[in-house]
Amino acid sequence: MDFMAELLKILRSRKFLIAAIMVVFVALLPLFVESDYIVGDVFTVMMVFALYASSWNILAYSGQGSLGHASFLGIGSFASALLASKAGLPPVLGLFVGGLFSAGIGLLIGLACVRLKAWFLAMVTFGFSVIILAVISQFDSFFGGMNGFKTPAIFPHPAVFPLYYLTLVIVAVSIVLIFWVMKSKLGLAFKAIRENEPEARMVGINTGKYKLLAFVISTFFAGLAGGLFAQNTGAVQVSIFEPSYSFLPLIMAVIGGLATVEGPLIGSVIIVSINEFLPYADPYLQVLSPLFPGVSNPGPQLRLLLLGIFLIVVVIFLPKGITSIFHRAYGYLCFYAAKAYSYLLMKASKLYAYLPKRQGKANKIEGK
Repeated sequence: MDFMAELLKILRSRKFLIAAIMVVFVALLPLFVESDYIVGDVFTVMMVFALYASSWNILAYSGQGSLGHASFLGIGSFASALLASKAGLPPVLGLFVGGLFSAGIGLLIGLACVRLKAWFLAMVTFGFSVIILAVISQFDSFFGGMNGFKTPAIFPHPAVFPLYYLTLVIVAVSIVLIFWVMKSKLGLAFKAIRENEPEARMVGINTGKYKLLAFVISTFFAGLAGGLFAQNTGAVQVSIFEPSYSFLPLIMAVIGGLATVEGPLIGSVIIVSINEFLPYADPYLQVLSPLFPGVSNPGPQLRLLLLGIFLIVVVIFLPKGITSIFHRAYGYLCFYAAKAYSYLLMKASKLYAYLPKRQGKANKIEGK
């Protein structure tokens, strides 16, 4: 009953209404875009990384961190692809089994390491990503990740739009579940641990158990995102375990807003847009090539420089992420809307009080 009550409360909330409008908008978006590249390699990837960043954000919500989250993204990707290709499992079912497999590995790591402080745990996860990379490389005859192998597709190729809508459904449901976790009693325990773990322990919260739960939930959704990523790229490679994929969810969550539902979504849109569209500016950056002697194309270096500057500016001036701008704008909008409503109400009441007087005077004149 508590679960149903909390779920109904979420479904009636303003945030859920805004989310529903956004889902409808995203669902209609491909109808106005003719390019399969934009739909498949930009919009779908945005949704996949929104889920991946949201999975990392659960750890941040519980006061934990991970610098090796790509290991769980990769495990979900490899597991879903291998189960479909070698065991004959339906690819759509392989997505969720891959997520469960990733969560199982996360459970084993969490049992051993979840009592560590946040950044000690982050270093352990980073070390695990290095180990899993070495293991898959060593047993390449089975995994086949060095050269990569094709992922058994859910939809026959080319099927950009069906995969887009499947990704939208899975990601939307996953984000709702993550939102429910954050707003439930479980989420309150996570928040208490993040704010002050010793005090949370003093009031009777089993911090080890709840941190382990957060770790397992996070790794499940990271594995699910890995399976969707493999479906979108059409192939699985060992490069998915590289550190760059581990830092991506961290960057997205920080840019968007840590420990918020909408932060990773905003961050994924920004970072994927930068990665996809900023290279088109490379021809215009050739004028700066004298500053980079020995480099034929300074574009990639300048892009990294601009991204670094952007991150520094956000961290310094928007420590709560870009989502804080929207929250502030919404607060100002509500404030001025309330003032305008009060002003109009006051004018209407004065007009209402003035009209009977005018009517009374008119009646007296007519009587004369």
